Amino acid sequence: MIMQYGNLAYFFYPGLILLFSAALYLLLRRRSEQTKKGVLLAVMLANVLQHLCKRHLYPMYWDAPYDLRLSTAYNLCALLILIAPFVLLGRNSLWRDFFVLFGTNAGVMTMAFPHWYIGQSIWQWDVFRYYLCHGLLFSGALLMLLLGLHRLSRRNFWKLPFLFFLSLVLITFNDIVIWAIQGAQGDLWRVLNEYNPCWLFHPPEQFRQILPLIRFFTPNVFLADPVTGRPYIPLLWYCIPMYLLISVVAFFLCTPAERRQNKPLSTEKK
Repeated sequence: MIMQYGNLAYFFYPGLILLFSAALYLLLRRRSEQTKKGVLLAVMLANVLQHLCKRHLYPMYWDAPYDLRLSTAYNLCALLILIAPFVLLGRNSLWRDFFVLFGTNAGVMTMAFPHWYIGQSIWQWDVFRYYLCHGLLFSGALLMLLLGLHRLSRRNFWKLPFLFFLSLVLITFNDIVIWAIQGAQGDLWRVLNEYNPCWLFHPPEQFRQILPLIRFFTPNVFLADPVTGRPYIPLLWYCIPMYLLISVVAFFLCTPAERRQNKPLSTEKK
């Protein structure tokens, strides 16, 4: 099956992921908290394992030169996969909010816009790996919320962008370390610009239409200048609009969720 937006192939893997998530929810919803947490921990650890060992698990990596970066926290989804077990077992409400919201959103966005594979067959190992890792990330984050293992708090909405920015700093540090470990090949600035996780260094070509909105919020000193040759200043070129976007979205997601969580499940007859 060849994947195109809206055809059967496009919905095949997301459908399986939704069925898997629904089945887990139905099986666990009346179980003890310990059982829920144990099953979700197993799902998250399986995702961590496939991420760390992808070089050995997936045939497309067996005979080709392998970039060690692919098994590290080289982008936001990879970072979320690696921290998932620690977030689940930890008690930090802010990090849990961050993981639930960003993990669920990352799963939805990657499944909704798999542009790398449009026009290709879905029967290939890299497509399977893509949906497996993002699907398990989506399931783990969403089920933490649906199974009552975490309650969203709107009090944290304004703090979440700072965790996003911190994540970008950690990802960049990770990429610099891997660049050095692998022999420091190529100019570091060029390498980081090519990686460009979460648009940290510059806007991608296919989304240039958002630049007018970004210019509205961002001082010109942080934006690229073709006359002087000044590049985009990493992170600062979009930190203001990104802060506003994350804060507003988080507020409108957390507010109704918090109200539902605080609503009594039943009223006792007096």
